[in-house]
Amino acid sequence: MDIRVKRTAAVVTVGGVVVAGGLLAAGGIAGAMPSDKLCGASDVRVTMTADPEHAAGHEAYVLTYTAASPTTNCKLQGAPTAMGFVADGQLIKDVTAVPEATAANAAPVNLRDGHPAVSRIVQRSAEAPNPVTPTTVTFDLPTGPGGVPVVVDWPAGAPLKGGTVQVTAVSG
Repeated sequence: MDIRVKRTAAVVTVGGVVVAGGLLAAGGIAGAMPSDKLCGASDVRVTMTADPEHAAGHEAYVLTYTAASPTTNCKLQGAPTAMGFVADGQLIKDVTAVPEATAANAAPVNLRDGHPAVSRIVQRSAEAPNPVTPTTVTFDLPTGPGGVPVVVDWPAGAPLKGGTVQVTAVSG
């Protein structure tokens, strides 16, 4: 091989190593893409607050999902299921939580430290308040029960209205 061919080959090899290194560095960014691991109850901390903004004729409560640890990286997709409203340890009967129509086709949300997700419990404002005010809400995460339901405090004194509430899909 002549010297020019050897130098060209060396430059191409070094350039390839630099490009490959850049791709590996970019791979760290790609690693931040949605996880394939489904979130379990131990991966998530959930809080609930009254939603100050809601559609006319409706009231909503925001469920905020945050990572349980700095290393949490899991996926939520769809709406919470098996929702029950509890007052002082007793299930409030005759209240059904129904997922919004588009929840089944919702995009996955990657839950990780610093990147919370939300969903909402929506009720009609004009409905009569339930005679019993919930103290907690229990439900399975949108990605499945994972063996342990989530329990979250209901906003103190907030009424639960009507016999049916709608639950929205988790969004980022």
